[in-house]
Amino acid sequence: MRLSELLEGVGLGSEKFLVDPEIQRVVHDSRIAQKGDLFCCIPGLEYDGHDFVSDAVEAGASAVVSERPLNIEIPLVRTESARQSLAQLSSFHAGNPSRDLKIVGVTGTNGKTSVVHLLEQILSNSGHSVRSSGTLTGERTTPEAPELQNQFSTWHSQGIKNVAMEVSSHALEQFRVDGTEFEAVAFTNLSRDHLDYHKSLEEYYKAKERLFSNNFSSKAVVVIGQEFGDRIAATALNNGLEVIGINPKESLIQDKWRGHEIRIPFEADFMVLNTLVAAELALVLGVGAAEIVREIEKLVPVPGRFEMITKDFIPTVIIDYAHTPEALEATLMSARKLKGKGDLIVVFGCGGERDKGKRPLMGKVAEDGADFCVVTSDNPREEPAMNIIEEILSGLETNDFVVEANRKDAIELALRRANKNDVIVIAGKGHETTQEISGRLFDFNDREVAEGLISEIFRDED
Repeated sequence: MRLSELLEGVGLGSEKFLVDPEIQRVVHDSRIAQKGDLFCCIPGLEYDGHDFVSDAVEAGASAVVSERPLNIEIPLVRTESARQSLAQLSSFHAGNPSRDLKIVGVTGTNGKTSVVHLLEQILSNSGHSVRSSGTLTGERTTPEAPELQNQFSTWHSQGIKNVAMEVSSHALEQFRVDGTEFEAVAFTNLSRDHLDYHKSLEEYYKAKERLFSNNFSSKAVVVIGQEFGDRIAATALNNGLEVIGINPKESLIQDKWRGHEIRIPFEADFMVLNTLVAAELALVLGVGAAEIVREIEKLVPVPGRFEMITKDFIPTVIIDYAHTPEALEATLMSARKLKGKGDLIVVFGCGGERDKGKRPLMGKVAEDGADFCVVTSDNPREEPAMNIIEEILSGLETNDFVVEANRKDAIELALRRANKNDVIVIAGKGHETTQEISGRLFDFNDREVAEGLISEIFRDED
């Protein structure tokens, strides 16, 4: 595709160049630039692509998209937003693949991964070709635009018809999904998270809100009955979208959905809600209501999302990804329904180099929701684990807790303290298989660690 054709396709300027190079790829990383590439200069948090233009040109890039004048001898395309242009150019260069796919995008603080996972199961088990994109499939929740659009193109060439994807607030803020046409978009909830990036809850909300524009879709599935969900629904309606509202207090009337009796195979209330969001999205994608209900009975949860490790005569252990105050509160509320006459014990920490303001809030939620807390490390990254723990402890008011920075030892401590009637929630990491400490990744899987300790501690009680 010639540069002129590509630019015309996205409405990016009408400037004529002395040469009109063939564009093989749209890229944003100078380290991979080569002959035939259109290099987009993206300003980032740490690095600015404009500072690496000479590297891209030296590597053979055929043209450059920039937000400012540059002294280069290859075609220079000026734009007000290099990120937005990157997304639009990537989509057009890939053949606008989203137009040939039925794509649903799910956003929200919590529940994105579960909704996508559940929807993928419903579609696949009912005979519909589907692929998913999100936390379980890549390094980023939502890939950068070139990778995303090329993935769509590959799936289309493979005969895939449906795509279920997570859409993060970072992706929306950075225009990664611009140029993507969605069959439907969905909103689960919004609570404090990522404020190290977005700076305020309102800014975080505004990033999510971008998805509910008629530039992206004509249909929206929204969990309402809470402030941000109601605001999203109003925005979507004002933008001309058809809105399907799911109210947690009214979602299941006498165990019926869309006139069909329904059995949702999950104990946690939030998983019931996630299932209903997935069901409505499946309906939008053309799966019949009766078929959806049949497939729901077969659903299995996302690894590390309220994943129960059960065995006779030992405590019930639940692995959960909850890493925000609201998510931890919901997890503990659901776990409390299972504990019977025993205690509810929670093992948790907070990630390093992330929103520090939520740490005491996590401590308060854990204290209020559990009978006993084991405060430990999560992914401390480059921060000292004990500094993070001290900030968590500032939110606790009682002494019903113990500190153990070593996560494995913390899990063991909880197991040895518990009796067979207790429930233990190990929160924060869920499906993750590594722990990041001092910039290094160590193998660590909460479920495997817990199962190993259970076998050791309770082997004589089998």
